[in-house]
Amino acid sequence: MPKTSVCCRPRPEPRLPRARGFTLLELLVVLLLVALAAGLVGPPMARALDSARERGVAADLHAALEGLGVRAFQRGTALAVDGPALKAMLPDLPTGWRVEVSPGMLQYGPTGVSSGGEVRLIAPGRAAVAWRVAALTGEVQWLQRPGGAQ
Repeated sequence: MPKTSVCCRPRPEPRLPRARGFTLLELLVVLLLVALAAGLVGPPMARALDSARERGVAADLHAALEGLGVRAFQRGTALAVDGPALKAMLPDLPTGWRVEVSPGMLQYGPTGVSSGGEVRLIAPGRAAVAWRVAALTGEVQWLQRPGGAQ
């Protein structure tokens, strides 16, 4: 049994040092490092996302062009599409992007035969993406791929 004195209180036992949280300086340094990393990674990621969007829209338009002859054949009626009609087929087309058709309109007969022409997808500040639609067969060939590759 420990000795206690009647006149004095027992001494408290020594406490272990209490764990402290992060200091304000440590938190600021971590926030600075996160901000620097975001600043370095952000712009290339934004460019990659824009490039992916362009490739996706180009692939959607390519697929729509390939299906036009089949659509005319299935309906058994002639089909004519111009730039605005093709643009309407692309619900995810970003604002400011245009679709142009030369010589003004692609025409498909009731048997799916094509008049032929060229289609361009034009995004502001980027090279145009282009396809040639072959006369008669309606085969769609890339003239200019997204990102400027041939």
